[in-house]
Amino acid sequence: MVACALGHDWIICPDLINRERAAVQIQAEKTAMGIAYDHLPFHAGAPAPTLLLLASTGFHTLSVEPYCRIGRLLYAQGWNVVSLDLPCHGADRREGEPEELAGWATRIRQGEDIVDVFQHRVNAVVKHLVDTGTADPSRLAVAGTSRGGFLAFHAAIANPTFCAVVAFSPVTDLIALSEFAGQAANPLVQRLALINGVGPLADRAIWIMIGHADERVDTRKAVAFAVALTATRQKLNPGCEITLRLMTTPGHQSLPEWHDEAAAWVLHAGVSTV
Repeated sequence: MVACALGHDWIICPDLINRERAAVQIQAEKTAMGIAYDHLPFHAGAPAPTLLLLASTGFHTLSVEPYCRIGRLLYAQGWNVVSLDLPCHGADRREGEPEELAGWATRIRQGEDIVDVFQHRVNAVVKHLVDTGTADPSRLAVAGTSRGGFLAFHAAIANPTFCAVVAFSPVTDLIALSEFAGQAANPLVQRLALINGVGPLADRAIWIMIGHADERVDTRKAVAFAVALTATRQKLNPGCEITLRLMTTPGHQSLPEWHDEAAAWVLHAGVSTV
């Protein structure tokens, strides 16, 4: 179903909010194959539930509000939290090319499937974390904001071990972005629209929050994606829940309170019940 409200018992506790404010040093590492990733210091002991958090560069995602907030909240509850530089961000930017979303548009115009490359990087990091006993393979979630939400869904499409996806104001179709003006007929742009990937997501717990009139990523496309996902879910796996929350907020935003509610959902209704 598509849920539009939270029960009162899902509200995050004040103690959790206070605990996440403690300063935590971000660490940078590489897998044995040289794939770079950033993370909050890993919890010692048995493999822990793990969140992959995506927004821009790994360091920025883990350190800047509001992007880091869901990660800091879950970290305070014993989760490990990791991140990667998105395509054309940080170390993934190539000399002479535009950065960030303009770089995405350039690479895709040239026929480069940046999503496929990113999915392979994610899978390599996830395998490394599981193989080293850091991540519990039965409790993996992925979350992202805007372009990070787009890649969070694509990460889950390519890796069935992610059992929950959280997306704040996600891009669901690249053509909604001004950077992709003139590429509506590009087959790669069309194929990467999330509405084409609802099948592999049918068995995941999913939480989406977006403003009711987000022109940057086009709220209507996000709603259409959620509806298509729900229809597929009802056919294949009616027991899993999809939560879509349309917020009465202007513009393109990801507010701290959205992260508080999403973190509570992951803890009480997401990964733990999948």
